[in-house]
Amino acid sequence: MENICFAHPERLFLLLLLFPLAGVLGWGLWRKFQARKKLVDDNLSEHLLGGWERGREIAVRMMQFLSTGLLLIALCGPQLCSGEKMVRRDALDMVYLLDVSNSMLARDISPDRLERAREEIVRISRGIERGRRGLVAFAGSGVVQCPLTTDQQAFETMLGIASPDLIEAQGTDISAAMDVAQKMFSGSKTEEKVKAGGVAVLVSDGEAHEKGFSAAARKLKEKDVRLIVVGVGEEEPVVIPLQNGERKTGAVKLDAAGRPVLTSFRPDLLVKLAEDAGGIFLHSRESGFVSDEALNTIETIDRGKQWITEPRYREEIFHYFVLASVLFLLGAGVLNSKQ
Repeated sequence: MENICFAHPERLFLLLLLFPLAGVLGWGLWRKFQARKKLVDDNLSEHLLGGWERGREIAVRMMQFLSTGLLLIALCGPQLCSGEKMVRRDALDMVYLLDVSNSMLARDISPDRLERAREEIVRISRGIERGRRGLVAFAGSGVVQCPLTTDQQAFETMLGIASPDLIEAQGTDISAAMDVAQKMFSGSKTEEKVKAGGVAVLVSDGEAHEKGFSAAARKLKEKDVRLIVVGVGEEEPVVIPLQNGERKTGAVKLDAAGRPVLTSFRPDLLVKLAEDAGGIFLHSRESGFVSDEALNTIETIDRGKQWITEPRYREEIFHYFVLASVLFLLGAGVLNSKQ
């Protein structure tokens, strides 16, 4: 059975550009409608404005939007893929699991827990010369923020925009994040028997509100995935600042009774998680980073165990998307010239 895959999945984040593009095109269309209403009465507009048609203008904007979208998809290298084969890799796959729950905004470590977590991940990923890296952002659920890629710049771009806004369901479900990571390592959601290999680096403050992470940790161990747990924060309770734009500067998160919500670093949970997975726990403190210790651990891992699944057959189809993009662009130009 054939399905669509991408030669450059790390570029899929470019599709996010379609959201501001839709806003710009919609705003321009609205401005044109308003200008037309001010200029002349609707009953006389067809005679005075040369047969300007609202439907035609909407069609032009839609075709411009579709043309851009298809071109962005073409840049990701779409392919028709079928079959599977096992491929041996000399380099390790690294999946980073970043806690983006609201408690990560606490400032008991400079500048805050989330920014310190990002910096730890950047330092570790830059210290790995070969291999792919991927990113899972999690709070009340886990999502693939960046698929496995060799593109360090694309990885850091996706890491930089990871925030609590990404995930609607707040809380901290570590087990959900590890399940997502396990599927990334296996290369297939249904291929449960593959020895995935690789390294997972989980960065969190340990405030998990969901149970069941021990089973997920043991599952990673069974997949031959080494887990490195990095804890960020201090044990002294602190308030949780609201994100910029939510309220006035200095505002903090409140509970239903109007009292400030407090958060504290929970190393006991993270230590237990590392033990269950057969990994190690590191505490990132105000006094220094732990990225060097993490890299030393990664260097001891046997890279010869790394196997991944890849499509057996690939057929490039990006040129069809380019052709469709050009046709939509030409169509928009033709319609625009007739107004």
